[in-house]
Amino acid sequence: MRPWKQAIAAIGGAATIFCAGDAPAADAKYAKLFDGLWTTINQNFYDPHFHGVDWRATGDRYRAKLGDVQSDAQFAALATAMLAELKSSHLYVQLPVASKAFTSGIGARFATIDGVLTVVEVSPVSDARRRGVRVGDRLIGPRGALNGPLGSVASVGLESCDGRRKTLKVRREAAFWPPEHPGWRWSVLGNEPGRTIGYLRVDRFDDGAAEIADTAMAELKSTKALIIDVRNNSGGNTSALRLGAYFTDIGEKPVLALFARPYLEALGHPVTKADVLKAPKALRAYTDATVFKAVSDGGGGAVFYNEEIGAARYGKPVIVLTSEDTGSSGDGFARFMHTNTKARLLGRTTAGKILSGEDFPIGEGWSVTLPAQGLWDGDGVDISDRAVSPDITIPLGRAALCSGRDVDIEQALDLLAQH
Repeated sequence: MRPWKQAIAAIGGAATIFCAGDAPAADAKYAKLFDGLWTTINQNFYDPHFHGVDWRATGDRYRAKLGDVQSDAQFAALATAMLAELKSSHLYVQLPVASKAFTSGIGARFATIDGVLTVVEVSPVSDARRRGVRVGDRLIGPRGALNGPLGSVASVGLESCDGRRKTLKVRREAAFWPPEHPGWRWSVLGNEPGRTIGYLRVDRFDDGAAEIADTAMAELKSTKALIIDVRNNSGGNTSALRLGAYFTDIGEKPVLALFARPYLEALGHPVTKADVLKAPKALRAYTDATVFKAVSDGGGGAVFYNEEIGAARYGKPVIVLTSEDTGSSGDGFARFMHTNTKARLLGRTTAGKILSGEDFPIGEGWSVTLPAQGLWDGDGVDISDRAVSPDITIPLGRAALCSGRDVDIEQALDLLAQH
């Protein structure tokens, strides 16, 4: 459930690595890198059946193309194409830090609205903001114009909210990763005597998030209703379960299973609820280290249980805001809240990118992040890369962006007013 570590260009709500530039020809180097990449996936990809892909034949097919690879950029493109055949999240190659074959988009986040890429966020210190890129601007021309060598200048055609067209010269910059800190923020609004509404925004579930959840909920416990905003949550780890525990009365029950390849191969059949109940138990594992230790100690498998909160449980109305940018552990939190609590989900379907990723070196400073464990819920249902649909869907509209309105929050407040 870790996110990718190098998210350079954010387009349509998805973080992507782009590579370009030339490196000295080194056929032997790239052949060795390819073998390292293929073997690492072959040994560590969580699914013994490789999502139905003949991985050996796929490797042979792409290995035959190595003769055309003469640069880091070309190798990255070949590797990315091969990995895409597995149709999995948390699966990508990373270039060496020293490689010049590294590109990005401009410092703005885009989403597709009515079939057109539209700016939904602009980094506050970016050249994009300085040059006049604004929320609500629509891209004119091919999306590829946004991407190029880091630090180079893009010529970007945009249509403003007032209909005027502009062509801006914008420096390409790495934005939105690492994520903004702190990843948590909360506040309380009193709108009439004795009535308060809490707002909790969580953009990451990283190490330390469990303790932050306790602090936040201690301050929000007296509110009469709560809005939890995970629309920009890019993931993290199982610390999401600590926050979720405040809103459920299911007690100490299995809610999430992580099974790696050795465990699944030993099992020898599709995971069932009985398999989950018999698997090694993990409780209060809320950091990367404790999660992977639990999996290792369990021979490649561990089941994470809900923690009983007791009197600290929050039993008042809760609304969870989701979007297409809610991914990884954010996806998992949304699913937990939808399945195990009375909270209402509002917004848009989540990214559906939830797996447990790990980094592996493949040589020459290159590495690959791959899903080393698949995910199942407490009933033995495979939830790997499964999106979560909200109870109430609110389309993302350009008019609201241009006017500065947050229609998700507006609808959440209207819904809470009914209570």
